Amino acid sequence: MTIKNEIQTLKTLAKRYARANRLPLHKALDAMATELGFAHWSDVAKKVKAGWLPSEEEVSRAEAFARQAHQDEDTKQSFIEASLARPVDQPVRQGKIGDHGFAVFEVFGDIRMEGEGWRILVGEAQFAQPVVEIEKPYSETSPVRSREFLDAALVIADEEAAKVRAGIATGWPRRSTKPDAEGVVAHPLFGDRAASWFCLYCDGEITGTQLAENLWHCPGCGAAPIDIFSSPEWLDGDDVKTKPVNVSGTLTRPEPRVEVVDSRPKLNLNEENITLLLRTALLEDAATPSERIGALLAEIYVDEEGDASIVLDEDLWPEDKDPEAAIAVAKMLGTELDLAVTSMTFPFAWPDLGHVTTSTREYIQMLLDAYTEHGIIHRGGDGH
Repeated sequence: MTIKNEIQTLKTLAKRYARANRLPLHKALDAMATELGFAHWSDVAKKVKAGWLPSEEEVSRAEAFARQAHQDEDTKQSFIEASLARPVDQPVRQGKIGDHGFAVFEVFGDIRMEGEGWRILVGEAQFAQPVVEIEKPYSETSPVRSREFLDAALVIADEEAAKVRAGIATGWPRRSTKPDAEGVVAHPLFGDRAASWFCLYCDGEITGTQLAENLWHCPGCGAAPIDIFSSPEWLDGDDVKTKPVNVSGTLTRPEPRVEVVDSRPKLNLNEENITLLLRTALLEDAATPSERIGALLAEIYVDEEGDASIVLDEDLWPEDKDPEAAIAVAKMLGTELDLAVTSMTFPFAWPDLGHVTTSTREYIQMLLDAYTEHGIIHRGGDGH
């Protein structure tokens, strides 16, 4: 695609981390969120809805985190480990269909084929439904709207998916893909054996034969092998019961699902972002240490319609000084801005000292000298 989807990259890296560390995907997502400073992945999802995207530094940190479970160089690389070592943006195949260029990426078992304004996603599972995503600006003109083009693209994606599946299965025990007479199969990652298995995500009961046919993905919800277990221990004490995953007839792949998506960066002018931009502008307006402290401590309110008010401390911000940058930013954002002055509690004595100089270092030295001569300096603790 022409626009990189950073959030999808984080999910891909979390999937790599889950597979390499034999963790359920939801735990890997939480681990990835923690690495980026969030408590849980749900917190990341909330921030994304508010317009947040990870920086290049954060994506690099996530990549380093996902790679930390590498095997020793002396050990023969499996397909999965080779996939883990490959850079996310390195294609496994490139070419053209007619006049339209494409690149194919193998993303830890999944195939992503993309061109200008479109992508096709083919999952690791044998019978996973392909997903065709078309960027909104190309919704009417994308070549994948043509069934002929889509079929040609799917042939190429399927060829690469077949290589992936073969590579994965080659590294598994033979009994993982060949059930015995009783339908018993061996888990390709954990090694335990059973004829009946259970999906962590849909609580479905799956036969060993079904799993062997679908490359150990749940035929009901598509959950990966890392989330398939020989016992539903997570349901202990719950009223939820497992249900057999019913697949009528022979497993077949569904028709591709076509979606129009919009992965362009979105600027959400919500309360949090308007407040942040106005405070940044106030800091630009501030010339002295007291004014900068005033900008940091200013009370900024944004209502549901996006209009704002800024309340400044009269000891910190000169009454006759208009915050010109903040006023200009509010106008650019289409925000009606009200300014007010109040008397707050200044955090330090001698508030006028902060207006004597423009240097924060000089101000702090004057502050320390004044407290040394006329007061007390507490270092650490609660100051009592």
